[in-house]
Amino acid sequence: MNSGQESQTTLLLCSRESDSVLALQAEVFRDSGYAVIAAASHDEVHEHIENTDFDIVVLNHTISFADRKALARKMKSRNASSGVLVLHHSGALGNPYVDLAVDSRSGVNAMLHAVKRVKGMLHARQHHVNGSEGKYVVVADMNRNYCYVTDPVCELLGYDRAMLLELRIDDIVAGSTAVADPLFQEFVAEGKQSGKITLRHRSGKLIDVKYQAVVASDGCTIARWEPLGEVNTN
Repeated sequence: MNSGQESQTTLLLCSRESDSVLALQAEVFRDSGYAVIAAASHDEVHEHIENTDFDIVVLNHTISFADRKALARKMKSRNASSGVLVLHHSGALGNPYVDLAVDSRSGVNAMLHAVKRVKGMLHARQHHVNGSEGKYVVVADMNRNYCYVTDPVCELLGYDRAMLLELRIDDIVAGSTAVADPLFQEFVAEGKQSGKITLRHRSGKLIDVKYQAVVASDGCTIARWEPLGEVNTN
């Protein structure tokens, strides 16, 4: 394990009950250098959320869907810049407050990779600290993986946030990699790009947007969209 490297990230690991699973998951994260507070009872979880600033809240698979949604919503209302990770294979479905979901049965490496990805998302959010940059803002990495999107982007494309953050630019650009790859390579070489492109809604409907994109000094790529015509994705 890479102990010590992640010590500045504090996790709140929440479970429905205090058991061996909670203890094991907490040790996995601690052994990798994360500061972990594990909470099981309803009152204990809510007390921690109310009184402590956590970088990431981890909701494990023992928590019901209704409780996961309520806790994620509470965490985001308390601190919108925090991350929410669910250790359940379908933990992001129907829950717009979740940033990422991973099946804990996939193993230790999958859980640790998921936390690392959420950390990347938190970093990407620094590029959109307020609404002055526009409604439709997306941030992606150099592998064309989305790591941050604003709520209007989710609505425009028909995805819950965590579902969209599992996708790459190629997945939502009409024409897929054949269109996205040469444009992206040119964009990275130039450091900025603007133009028009066609996106694919989750339903398959095509959406035309104008975009302006820049490569940030930290390697993040930031694009601002302006939908062309009436926004109606029903």
